[in-house]
Formats: sequence, C-alpha cells, structure tokens
Amino acid sequence: MPTNRHLDRRSLLKGTVGLGLAATWPIGGASLARAQFRAFPFSLGVASGEPSPDGFVIWTRLAPEPLVPLGGMTTLAAEVTWEIAEDPGMSRVIRTGTATARIELAHSVHVEIGGLEPARDYFYRFRAGGADSAIGRARTLPRPDAQPAELKFGVAGCQAWEGGFFTTWRRIAEENFDFLFHYGDYIYEYRPITVDRENRPLPRTMPADFRACYTLTEYRRRYALYKGDPDLQAAHASCPFLPSFDDHEVANNWADDNDPFGGPVEAFLFRRATAFQAWYEHMPVRRRMMPRGPDVIAYRSFRFGTLANMAVLDTRQFRTKQPCSNGFKADCGDADEPGRTMLGETQERWLADVLQTERATWQVLAQQVLFSPLNWRSFPWLPGMQGEVRRLDAWDGASAARKRVLATLRGAGAANPIVLSGDAHVDLALEIKDDWSNPTSPCVGVEFLTTSASSGGDGTAAMANADAIYADNPQLKFIGNRRGYTRHVVTPQRWRADLRCVERISTPGAPVATAKSFVVEAGRPGLVVA
Repeated sequence: MPTNRHLDRRSLLKGTVGLGLAATWPIGGASLARAQFRAFPFSLGVASGEPSPDGFVIWTRLAPEPLVPLGGMTTLAAEVTWEIAEDPGMSRVIRTGTATARIELAHSVHVEIGGLEPARDYFYRFRAGGADSAIGRARTLPRPDAQPAELKFGVAGCQAWEGGFFTTWRRIAEENFDFLFHYGDYIYEYRPITVDRENRPLPRTMPADFRACYTLTEYRRRYALYKGDPDLQAAHASCPFLPSFDDHEVANNWADDNDPFGGPVEAFLFRRATAFQAWYEHMPVRRRMMPRGPDVIAYRSFRFGTLANMAVLDTRQFRTKQPCSNGFKADCGDADEPGRTMLGETQERWLADVLQTERATWQVLAQQVLFSPLNWRSFPWLPGMQGEVRRLDAWDGASAARKRVLATLRGAGAANPIVLSGDAHVDLALEIKDDWSNPTSPCVGVEFLTTSASSGGDGTAAMANADAIYADNPQLKFIGNRRGYTRHVVTPQRWRADLRCVERISTPGAPVATAKSFVVEAGRPGLVVA
C-alpha cells in the first residue's frame, strides 16, 4: 500500500491523535471483561469485506445497547470467538480463533482470514458471552491467473436514514452477489429532521437526542443507528463489501483539508479524524486502512483473475477544493485550470502503475462522483439556468484531472474501461468520449452511475424534463429517478448492467424491478440496450 502524505500542518495533529490512542492500549496483555451482557451483543450484525484469493476480513462490534455511549459496554476489553465454515449451517468448521474487542475501537473486531481456497464461498460467525451472532457469507477471489466464467456484483450507496426504508439492501441481500462495491455516503452527518422540504412527514426519523455529527460519540451513534437496520444487516451478511467513502461520512462537500463551511483547517482535521475512526470501526476493512489521525489510505485494487481488475479510488482526501464556490454553475473557467486534481499526484501515479501492471479484460475504476461531463441546465431542480451548467463537486470541477485519467487509460492500453460512480441520486448510463466536445468522437469506455439506496425518497417513474436532458447530453443513454442499486454480470465476452429500482421506499418491503439493462461487448466500447 502507498504511504500517507506528510504535510507539515498536520504533524502536530497526527502526533496528538496518535499518542492519545497509543496511550490507551493495554501493554503486556489485555484486561478482559467477563463475557456477560445485558442484551444481545451482536446487535449491529456481521460483515465481511476486502476479499483476496486466500481470504477476507470478517467484522462485528459488541454493542448490547448500541445507541448509548460505549454501546452498553464497559471500558474493559472482551474476547470474541470466530469460526469459518464450508457450509451455511456451520457444521463443517475449518478455522476458529479469538479476537479481542477493545474500547479504543468501540469494541469492534476486524479479523483478517487467510489460507483459504480461491473462488469459493465460506461462512462465518462470532460468539461472545454465550451468544452467537448471525451467520454471514463471504467469498474469496479467483487466483490472479484464473479465467472466471462469470463475475456478479452489485453497486450501491447514498443511504440517508430519513429518506426511507432500506428495502434496497433487502433486495441486494437476495441477489447472492460475489461482492458489493459501496461507493459512499454510508451515513449522513446532518442533524435530525422530521419533515422534508415540502413540509411532509418523513418515512422515519432519528432519535430526538441525536445531533449533527462532530464528535466521535456522535459519529459512532450514527453508524450504530444505521447498522442496526435489519435490511442493511442482511445485505452485509450476504456477501463481502468493498467499502469506500464520499463526503457525508465526514461533512457535506468536504474537499482535501478544507472545511466546507469555512472553519479553521485544524478544527476540521480533528472532526475528520473522529469521522474516519468511526468509519474504520464500522467497516469490514483491513488493519492497513486504520486511520492515522485525519488521514486514511483507502485507494486500493482488487484483481478478479484475468477477467477484471478494479481500482477503488478516493476522490475526497486529495482533491483540489471545488472552484467557483462549488454548486451548479455556468461559466466557471477555474474548473479547467491545468493544476486541478481529484486524486492527487500520488494516487494518480499509483493508478497509472495499477493500469500498467494489473492487466485484465475489463479495467474498472470504482469511485464516488460523476466522471463524465454533464450539462445539468435542464434538470428540474435548476430552473432558469442557461448555458453549460456543471456540477463542480464532481469531475466537471477538475476537467484537467479527467483528461489525465483518460490519457493514463490510453497509455496503459486499457481496451474496456468501465467507470462506476454514485452520489447524484439518479441512475445514469453514459458513453465516455475521448473528446466530449466532438459529437463524432469515438467511445472509449462507459460509465454507470448508480442511484441512491434511500436518499431522496421514492423518486418518480420518469425524470421530469428527460427529453431536454438527453438533448443537452448526447453521451447520456439513460437517466432514471428511482432508488435502488446496479447489478453487474461480467464475462470475458460482455459486461451486462441491470439498473434495479425499488418501487417505493416510503413503506417497507416493496418489490424491485429492472428499469433498464445495457450490454458492453468486449473490444467494442459503447452501450447497447439489452
């Protein structure tokens, strides 16, 4: 993994946070609590993630009272037993061990499992205090030199609690995916609200004593609320996750070291440090992704044999601050400055190396925000705007960075680039052009932007002003306005994307259907309606 950046203005902050954490670790052995709990300790479920050809990470957190401080635990460490089995009934246990859950990490455990067989399902559970957790399913990756016949995975994100019920996650749990890429906005940091913008009651609300997230306790409680949802727990138990983060895991529209509300850098970095610690505590990720103060190295790659390679990118920590005061703007020349970046110089070099050395039939860039240019002027929530309207929090706010990524893809000879993104709360299917200013420019790849899981409410069967939106954007082949997820089925010959939409999320248990399906043929970039 690449090393963290070294910025002088962070030195004191990193040192203080790091020393504070180190000073609380027990030295020479843990002082273990007696395994007795006032309530079921696995209230936040189980999860797996970060698969490799010989293993994966399994996660849980002891929280008998998840919404109270410390999750209802004492400050003492507690021992957790874990088991890996070959069958879903856990009758053929092949590996077992113990992990120590400590207060410093909210009594979460991240167990890195190795030594397993490639490309197969395994099952796992945890035990503590006489209680058994739910059973989860994980899956190892194929060997790097293997040619899988098929890969089936999901993409989802943007799951505001008040937006509606997590039916999207229940339907994902039914898919039996090989894995799921979570593009970010796992939580929303806002204060509680009870009505929407039109003063209508929301489908569900947060507890009245919740506040906007600034401290570690507040971020932890927000994750505990979300992870207590049974539909989200079912999705985590169904397959490994590849978690990323966007802005709401910290603060809306944050970029690099800049407080989006103009506060001091030092104060924002402390907030970011607490947000990243809570993110790590609740995600099934490896120890190497443990934050160092306000920094975490979250970009990494996954290889699915010779079929596909996925580079998971970070478009928040290293980007240039949004130009022209952010938002939807026309005539923002600053967005085209050559020095602007979304990934930072180190991550750009890392991506170039991955593209050169980890070749596969399909090269996937899995990231957070819209990569392709899009003229937003005809969208219904932007009445009266004229000209070319860009969303400056996406790659349109750093067009030079996008050009560099496209040049890197060309230089690496990536024949079948696929970009996965989210954040916009709509479904988008777009063709990536080498020269977007030229309508006849050849297609060099495709982008699938997945709608939100719950943010934005039910949505509508059709997007208002859709005809005008298509007319403004010839590279756009589909726009949808429901909540849901994307199902991707990949073979050596073709890539199929099914845009799956839940009928409604204002009430629980709604059915899901495919709004649109597209196919990309290997060696022939472009979207074909399936």
